[in-house]
Amino acid sequence: MSKEAFINELSVKLDRLNEADRKEYLEFFEELIDDKIEEDGASEAAAVETMDSTDCIADAINREIPVEPDDVPYVEDHSVIDCTNRYRMRDGRYNFTVKLPEDVSLKDVIIEITGDYRGTRRMCTNLFYLTDGADADFSICLENDYDGFRYYELTTAQYADSGMGVRLYLTYKDKYYMATDTANRSAKKGSGYWLSA
Repeated sequence: MSKEAFINELSVKLDRLNEADRKEYLEFFEELIDDKIEEDGASEAAAVETMDSTDCIADAINREIPVEPDDVPYVEDHSVIDCTNRYRMRDGRYNFTVKLPEDVSLKDVIIEITGDYRGTRRMCTNLFYLTDGADADFSICLENDYDGFRYYELTTAQYADSGMGVRLYLTYKDKYYMATDTANRSAKKGSGYWLSA
């Protein structure tokens, strides 16, 4: 692969970044490839071959980007997205079952972790990045496929001795949905699905 093709492919996968940040990352990787060519005498293709895949690089960068739900009115709609079951396990971990349409990627779901029953935010990220990697605070597994929906079991590693909660946000088919533990069809953000210690 040429340096230009590598940089173009990476640029497409960094579409969550603003233009200035994307440009900075792309320039960094262009320089890295140029350095390998200059210092090692490698061909352009050989220098690109030594790089991680654009998927790995983009995922590592995207995992570090702070995420916020869009500044639009989300509607609580349990028929689209929901936290259908939650409990604290005997070993102190927390378990939440997340219901999503079967054609939704975990990268399209924003999860907000709350630290008290009032819904004070601890962190906010895409569901995929919360559970991805060796140091992830959560694991996720597909529990069930039923009637056009997937039910994922989200389980914490030992996390939040005082309790924790979640809020979920999804942009799906050009509409904005949330699951924040308020009345169905409400546009008011709830405090989240809370589990006390």
